[in-house]
Amino acid sequence: MARIIQKRTKRTQKLAYILKPFVVYMLVKTAAMLALAILIPSLPVTGIAAWVEHNAPQLSAVVNAAASMAGAAFLLKDVLIEVSTTGEVDIDKNVCRQFGSFMRHGFWGKRTTGNAASLVLCALLGITASFALNILVELTMLRSEKYDTVAEIQYSVPIWLGILLYGIISPMVEEMVFRGVIFNRARKFFGVAKAAVFSALLFGVFHGNLLQFLYGTAMGMLMAVCYEYCGCFAAPVLVHMSANVFVFLMSGQTGTAFFVTPFWCVVFLALSVAVMAGIRKGKDVGK
Repeated sequence: MARIIQKRTKRTQKLAYILKPFVVYMLVKTAAMLALAILIPSLPVTGIAAWVEHNAPQLSAVVNAAASMAGAAFLLKDVLIEVSTTGEVDIDKNVCRQFGSFMRHGFWGKRTTGNAASLVLCALLGITASFALNILVELTMLRSEKYDTVAEIQYSVPIWLGILLYGIISPMVEEMVFRGVIFNRARKFFGVAKAAVFSALLFGVFHGNLLQFLYGTAMGMLMAVCYEYCGCFAAPVLVHMSANVFVFLMSGQTGTAFFVTPFWCVVFLALSVAVMAGIRKGKDVGK
């Protein structure tokens, strides 16, 4: 019998394998953003320069989303290999069709009442955890000029566009990269705990400022754990979607100031722990 030789034995080889998709994603996304930034103002349309300047924040949000999708498109095969539970990727078939098939048949995992309940709890966790963390940020009075710039761009778009960009496109793309590929690859080499921490830290760094690094790292940990508990890709996506939509809709609402107290921070943290316990119980029941 031929001896099987492990392809990646050194730590550097493992890390390169894990991080390669992230590097590809960032390179493609950056190139797409630069191309769109050059192309749009140069369109042969009367008054385009003035329109771009007037709608700069909203346009920046849309360009970022479009570039993110371009970057994710280069990772579709890697995503399918890592997240698909319905069989191997057929390299002879169109990868977009295979991804569509995965979204229809593999994305939600097992079609059972227990799994459905766990996914509902994942969506609820996104709301309770994001609210608790945002209250905590307000209480600690952490500030970041870079975050203020990002927030200005994010919250400048109309509600329907914000839900599309931050409630659908951003969560799906970012989960494909950070949990779909990076977490799954790291898990193979280093186990669940280290993979969850690693993917969460990288997710935090990806956001580019201190506030979102702390928030993103904490939420990234929760999304990885939910993924592990539920065993389907829908779990982290739903946490991410509900958190983004909730924060977007609550931004600028004066009524939320009532909750910025240590009491409510503890309440929503406790609710998040209880919801997470329910998700874990669903995992045990489903065994």
